[in-house]
Amino acid sequence: MDRSFQSPRGKGIYLTALLRPDRPPEQLIQVTALAGVAVCTAVERVCGVRPGVKWPNDPVLDGRKLCGILTEMTLEAESGRLRSLVVGIGVNVAQTAEDFSPEVREVAISLAQALGWPVSRPVLAAAIIEELDRLYAALLSGDTGAYLTAYRRDCVNLGRPVQLLLPGGTRETAQALDVDEQFGLVVRTAGGDVRTIRSGEVSVRGMYGYV
Repeated sequence: MDRSFQSPRGKGIYLTALLRPDRPPEQLIQVTALAGVAVCTAVERVCGVRPGVKWPNDPVLDGRKLCGILTEMTLEAESGRLRSLVVGIGVNVAQTAEDFSPEVREVAISLAQALGWPVSRPVLAAAIIEELDRLYAALLSGDTGAYLTAYRRDCVNLGRPVQLLLPGGTRETAQALDVDEQFGLVVRTAGGDVRTIRSGEVSVRGMYGYV
């Protein structure tokens, strides 16, 4: 979507995990959301505070974005089999307000800003990698139910009015009701229709400039 994650030297954690789970690609669509849960668990272990998750995969603190996650797959052209699953994670750790550009400053936050004390980047990076290892084991076993439970608990969208920014530029206001088994967001529109959102952006009232 032509967006960038600002990553000043020495201020954050920027890592990429290369995974090769022997699973059909359609069973891995939810990995980005699962990685959001893994990051939240790592932050809770190290910092004693658990971020929320803005659907589908943004860990947030104090209503602002703490972490960006992007997942990409590569497939074999002939067979359609998965070749690799690449999970990129960027966490704001030590940034001050001045480290963010003006257009990002109001929507982003670092752990140092939220907590008021410094967090060790190596310690947090190690915790994130450990949680990614646990996530990978869950993917291989097919037992990701605990991640869905945690995601539903952490999702800041649920029970709140949201603005759906759908493909094609369409905007629509709805009420977020639930997260389904494939991590789709179940919403009720202003007209009373209940449907599940699989793609696009969702803004929560009071977050990311949505009022």
